[in-house]
Amino acid sequence: MKKLPIALVMSVLLGGVPLLAVQSVSAAEESAENSEEEASAGPRVRRTMTLREIVFEKLEEAQQAADAGNFDEALQTLERLEKRKRNSYERAMTHSMYAYVYSTQENYAAAIPEYAKVIEIDNAPDSLKQTTRYTLAKLYMLQERYAESLATINEWMSQSDKINADAYMFRAQVQYQQEEYELAGDDIATAISMREEAGSRVTESWLLLQRAVMFQLKDYDGLAETLEKLVATYSKSEYWMQLAAVYNELGREDEELATLETAYDQSLFSKEPEYLNFAQALLSREIPYKAAHVLEAGMDADIVEKSARNLSLLGDAWMLAKEYDNAIVVMTQAADASGEGRDYFKLAQIYTERQEWSKSLEFSNKALNAGDLKAPYQALIIKGLAQYNLDQLEAASVTFFKAASYPAAEKVAHQWQDYIESEQQRREYIANAG
Repeated sequence: MKKLPIALVMSVLLGGVPLLAVQSVSAAEESAENSEEEASAGPRVRRTMTLREIVFEKLEEAQQAADAGNFDEALQTLERLEKRKRNSYERAMTHSMYAYVYSTQENYAAAIPEYAKVIEIDNAPDSLKQTTRYTLAKLYMLQERYAESLATINEWMSQSDKINADAYMFRAQVQYQQEEYELAGDDIATAISMREEAGSRVTESWLLLQRAVMFQLKDYDGLAETLEKLVATYSKSEYWMQLAAVYNELGREDEELATLETAYDQSLFSKEPEYLNFAQALLSREIPYKAAHVLEAGMDADIVEKSARNLSLLGDAWMLAKEYDNAIVVMTQAADASGEGRDYFKLAQIYTERQEWSKSLEFSNKALNAGDLKAPYQALIIKGLAQYNLDQLEAASVTFFKAASYPAAEKVAHQWQDYIESEQQRREYIANAG
């Protein structure tokens, strides 16, 4: 049975890679502070020996105005402060506060150069510069300036000896945007390992980014491992279906079927392709009876459409399960809906199995008259067999003659022609002898 290609199942990864949320500036700075375990967490003003009282008060005043949404007032306060003579640390804190005000407005384009000025001040504290680099990398990311973001976070990491999992994950995201998938994969693995070693739950968005990287690298073994973590921790239908598709790609059919069965048993199916994919997997493993019940369950739930195609698949399942009464009902519905020769041919097959020759002849004729069979000789063989069993020997001989024109049926058709001729001669001999 035809399966959904993995590229189709996983296509959501290409257009919907979940970007890790870029924090607000104050949150980003807090993250940088935690990573460095250093003092000076962003623009929040702290008294130091080099920050004079008047400067401290003006920075506090600007910050309070920004927090209250009075951005013009905050900027005016900083402009007045700039007219004062300030030391290196005071100038760095002023630029940092400018950036804070702009970021609070979500005016990141204006915030970026202010943060850059903090780093450019030679005598600014290293701890402040490090915190600012981390924040600046985040802002570059927000502006989709990925090369600058990557360069900045690399510089930050090169000067830090205490890098946490969040930092590795952030750099991985930037690397992904730069299509540096191998590097991104390494950083994601490091981040996840750090989180797992700490006994913490791995964030879903981290696993989704790893899933995207593995798919881009066509590392299906790695992709399977990531999806296994996703279904174990965040059990969602899409993850189960993607895991099954990856197992199929890897030729791990037993695990594919077990995955689909687990999702089905957990009542996670909510879309038609999920039911159809599971049913096709069951049919491919010669489990038609369960496949039929899965399809019927989907139809009863109004999830699987009772289309000609789906009814035909259900009819196949019942036929392979040798549940001919059910197969006849469903295949009749499918044939009425489609009018296609293949569905009439399936009915002819079912009636041939039941040795109901009149029905077999009726539907083999309908199949041939539809004119769309890929292998018409198969219907001709069934028609000839039905005619023979209905004692229509002349008609059967003509039908087998037509079938013999197809190379694939030539041998069988000639055998039937010879047999019919022999039977006709036998009957003629008996008639004459009498």
